[in-house]
Amino acid sequence: MNFPLILIPHLTEAQRQRYLLHIDSDRTGWHRRFTESIWRRHQHPSNAQQSGWNSPEDKRRRLIHFYDEYGLDGDSFVLCNSYLWINLTLPDQSIADYKTLLLQNLRTGGWEQTISNAASEYWRRGTLIARCSVHRLHPEDERRGVHFPGHYRNLEVAVWTEGYDFPATLHQRPWRWFYEVGLRKIIPRGNPQLNEPEEVVQYFPAQVELGCGPSTEAGIPHLSSLHRIYSVSKSDFSFVFEAADDLIFRLFASPEEKYREMCDIYRACVVAEATPFYRAMRELWQHGHLVGPVITNNFDCLCADVGLEEVSLRRYDTEPYFPMVHGGEYPSVSFDPRARSLLVVGVHADRRLAQLRARERGLKIIYIDPERYIAPNGKPIPYAVESPQDQDSLVRMTAGEAMPRVYKAAMGRVLPTQSMSQSTMAGA
Repeated sequence: MNFPLILIPHLTEAQRQRYLLHIDSDRTGWHRRFTESIWRRHQHPSNAQQSGWNSPEDKRRRLIHFYDEYGLDGDSFVLCNSYLWINLTLPDQSIADYKTLLLQNLRTGGWEQTISNAASEYWRRGTLIARCSVHRLHPEDERRGVHFPGHYRNLEVAVWTEGYDFPATLHQRPWRWFYEVGLRKIIPRGNPQLNEPEEVVQYFPAQVELGCGPSTEAGIPHLSSLHRIYSVSKSDFSFVFEAADDLIFRLFASPEEKYREMCDIYRACVVAEATPFYRAMRELWQHGHLVGPVITNNFDCLCADVGLEEVSLRRYDTEPYFPMVHGGEYPSVSFDPRARSLLVVGVHADRRLAQLRARERGLKIIYIDPERYIAPNGKPIPYAVESPQDQDSLVRMTAGEAMPRVYKAAMGRVLPTQSMSQSTMAGA
């Protein structure tokens, strides 16, 4: 397999401008040509239902980290470079099962072994290089004085494009994320007041925290699809700790197919068109009902396309969580002083610290969320907002359902329903 991998053979001029203005840019605080995610799943009493924890001897752990670089090759949108790292700390038999699966898939995929020694094994397929190492205890754990039961082992697998000049600190990021951020402290859910969309405008002007709900309405796969593709968790939210359940290792049997699956959400971001929801946000912002930059974990550029400023929470190269977990020791997300509320649209657990900081500043928290999502098989799955409090408001609708009513209540007129054309990119 060779890179760059062509994802869109011929960009339209509007799509090319989206790439140049918003993807190949660090204006949000995160350069979106480089996409990165870190997931950590491990057994702990607090996540026993998802992890299967039963006793202190249950210490299974699975860390996943990817760092991809997208770009243009002529008029094509391409994946230029890719780095994927999987780290498994599991009982001996589970590690043996994973090693068997890996070797089987490497043979199926036609990889050529290049180096084999006591420390690591290396394979090559075109411009892809893969490395596998087995440790009794990973050096990063040993350095921190962390120990596992005697029958546990560590399997580290990495695959990257040859010559990829990724950041020097890249290898440390998942370990910092795991040890310095630690377990998410889930705030017990309160009893938020259920409101109709028209009722929430009394708390405007609002600053917006935007999740992926509106993105899915624009045709972009739900972020949970990455959990399935990378085997972060199963559809019932339980963790993946066994080789038989692990889909990411299919990459070694069929790299071309798996890379295209892994990249599909980013391909969709390039071709998606903003919906009336985004036009409504822009008009509400222009008239002072919404203020400040949109706080977001999204990477689809749809807000930027209609001329809205964004600030990204997706930062792994600086202090974690934008670095709100440190209680003010480092710079935190800032809120517009004109805002009376934080309007949270389609955000569940991952970035809820923005809501915590907003409450500390006396802002009213308003959620717009259907508290469900649609699985790939079309089945609705309940997905409650994690930590709303008694004083918060909840509009239990999708963004597309609620926004026309919010818009009408604030603007005094009906929201036009025609689709946003790509001619509106960059706030044109």
